[in-house]
Amino acid sequence: MKTFKLPILIVLVALFAACTGSKKLAKQAGKLDAGGMYAEAAELYLQSAVRNANNVDAKVGLKKTGQQLLDAKLGEFFKAANVGSDPMVAVDAYLAAKTWADRAKGAGVALVIPDHYTADFQTAKGAALVQLYAEGQALLAAKDFNGAQARFNSIAALEPGYKDASSLQAIAYLEPLYQSASAAMVQGQYRAAAADFDRVLARNATYKDAATLRTECITKGRVAVAVLQGNSGMRKQATKTPALQAMAISALAGLNDPFISVVDRDDLQRLLDEQKLNMSGMVDENSTVEAGKLLGAQVVLVCTLVDYREETGTLVHSSREAYQGIPVETLNETTGLKETTTRYKAVRYTENELENKAIISFNYKLVNLETGEVLLSQVVDKTGQDKTNYAVYDGDVKALYPKVNGAVSTDSRARRDLTALFGAPQTATDAKVLGSDLLRNTTGQMAQDVQRVIMGKLQ
Repeated sequence: MKTFKLPILIVLVALFAACTGSKKLAKQAGKLDAGGMYAEAAELYLQSAVRNANNVDAKVGLKKTGQQLLDAKLGEFFKAANVGSDPMVAVDAYLAAKTWADRAKGAGVALVIPDHYTADFQTAKGAALVQLYAEGQALLAAKDFNGAQARFNSIAALEPGYKDASSLQAIAYLEPLYQSASAAMVQGQYRAAAADFDRVLARNATYKDAATLRTECITKGRVAVAVLQGNSGMRKQATKTPALQAMAISALAGLNDPFISVVDRDDLQRLLDEQKLNMSGMVDENSTVEAGKLLGAQVVLVCTLVDYREETGTLVHSSREAYQGIPVETLNETTGLKETTTRYKAVRYTENELENKAIISFNYKLVNLETGEVLLSQVVDKTGQDKTNYAVYDGDVKALYPKVNGAVSTDSRARRDLTALFGAPQTATDAKVLGSDLLRNTTGQMAQDVQRVIMGKLQ
């Protein structure tokens, strides 16, 4: 018996279903047409022809009922164009008829729109364009920008390039954004204002003085942040405290937020040294406000390192029991044929484990220097760790079987787990690398939290 490959069979089944569905739709359409419901019949004939392009009955039916439906739609257009008072109603009626004709054409059936209808449409379209343009101008003058934009959008859809409609359309879109940005700027909402100016400039880079005002928003709205080292009183953390400060400064700068500026670390240390606040750059609660103001900052971020450890683990070796499978060839006395069986020999392999770890604990405060308000205060406790667990064996790893409950196990999953140990990575991430990652990740999250608070409370 001849067999089909599965993909071919699936295609054939799909084609059969499509043909069957197409015939059923065409049959239903025929009944509707017989009952005088040509519009509904035309839609079903269209679906039938789309499902199966070779369904002749569907195409014949669509040609007949589809033309009837098209003629009815053209009749609505004729009435609107010659009796109605709104040219847009006529335009919409014609476009509905044209859309139906295009759908039928997509199914392989050409319907006819007489030339005189096309000529009448051009007349109606001309009148509609004049009306839309006049309405759009009037709405612009009345500062009804949404209404104006809707009119000019309609013009663009009907005839791109009509007069200066595209320019007026742009104004209808840009002007409310410009005015919204200007109002937000007056209210001191510089970040929101800049966002609206950005939308204006994305559409028109030279619109009025939007570029200049955006720059002014950033200048006036920018918040200067000084990052200071808090004094935890723990000498053993003193060597790592500058690293926390440096990573915090880097994380804030890495936000690439034009509304947040970070006091340069070199300038920070120089000014602190000049004022003899502390040669290490550390400040206590009483000197925080003084230090921040000297640095020209509006807010100060005080980071206090409480604990930092990099712990390199010790490689632990454990001797484990397993079995090595040894093939043994024997003679079957009954059949006289050679057979291979497996004999299991107890062996030992070495399992190794190593875990490196880094631990960090710090707290930070974000203080508004103008009011003294603590805007944000958080404690961060994080641990980073990496572990390796692998095995080594002098013999053939593929011949090993695990020992389970004191006996050899031939279970495939147990063997896979044992084999995986011999292929596992033999190194763990260095503790110093784990520590650097901890500093980077925790200060990165801190920077995002600081940005969120600044946006919500100061901008």
